[in-house]
Amino acid sequence: MRFLSYRSPDTPGAAPPCWGYLDLGPGDAAPPDPASAPPTPVVDVTRMATRTGRTYPTSVRALVEMAPEERSALFEAWRDQVQDTRAATVPLGELQVLAPIPEPRRNVIAVGANYREHADESPYSPGLPDRPIFFTKATTTVTGPGPVVVDPRQSTRVDWEVELGVVVGARARSLTPATAPDAVFGYLTANDLSARDQQHERPEGQWFLGKSLDGFCPLGPWLVTADEVPDPQDLSLSLTVNGVPKQQSSTARMVFDVTDLLVELSRFMTLLPGDIVITGTPAGVGDARTPPEYLHDGDVVVAEVEGIGRLRTTFTTAPGA
Repeated sequence: MRFLSYRSPDTPGAAPPCWGYLDLGPGDAAPPDPASAPPTPVVDVTRMATRTGRTYPTSVRALVEMAPEERSALFEAWRDQVQDTRAATVPLGELQVLAPIPEPRRNVIAVGANYREHADESPYSPGLPDRPIFFTKATTTVTGPGPVVVDPRQSTRVDWEVELGVVVGARARSLTPATAPDAVFGYLTANDLSARDQQHERPEGQWFLGKSLDGFCPLGPWLVTADEVPDPQDLSLSLTVNGVPKQQSSTARMVFDVTDLLVELSRFMTLLPGDIVITGTPAGVGDARTPPEYLHDGDVVVAEVEGIGRLRTTFTTAPGA
């Protein structure tokens, strides 16, 4: 299933976002992004709850935080309630799509130097790490498809990074290679935007600040459940800027795969349902190019992970943003 959060034309501005899932029938191909198939029906869960009188989770995050067995029962019930679900649909093209989990409960966990070629291309990299390199991005970095506005007084060297995102679906500690896949709720496309001047040019180094400007973690457009992704280590990744290819690789090129990352994280911390882990970027970032390339006002960045989704971001500069 593919879950998304959104605002519809009749949603009050101060109201919590709506949420739902793509209503894809047998044999229907999932659209890569909202623009490619605007008539695609979305089952509005709030509307369905009103129609049926049943109680459902109030958000995608609340859904992910349910016990796995309760979620499975809910999914089965939805599959059986065909008339109710079809009566609660809205066209995808009418919606303002947000990040699937617009307000994560804690920082997004990110991974550095996790693709061989990216570790080789970066002048700041000491080479392939022996163990995963983790850092975080503030919750306020999370945004959905659409504009990202940056104050040029904060950064003039904004860079792109397409990544596979993983959403944890169960409380977990001390995972093993055998149990780690069961802790995954699903996957999404991420763009780990980075202010390279803050990250690298300050004498003390500022990975957290350089990665944590507001809006610097576009996610989406939807969250794809793990059962739809047979092998997360066999997915192509790509990124274009204004239609020009910049990154092209495969998750097979990761130094540490999804299971490795979850096992290592859970050695030191308890993973919680709804935690988001973005798993590193391949070669082709702007900062490593000759000469370096950065985003400018009006640039359109499209990040895509095969079978997961295409994430479109429009970069805008504005003093005081």
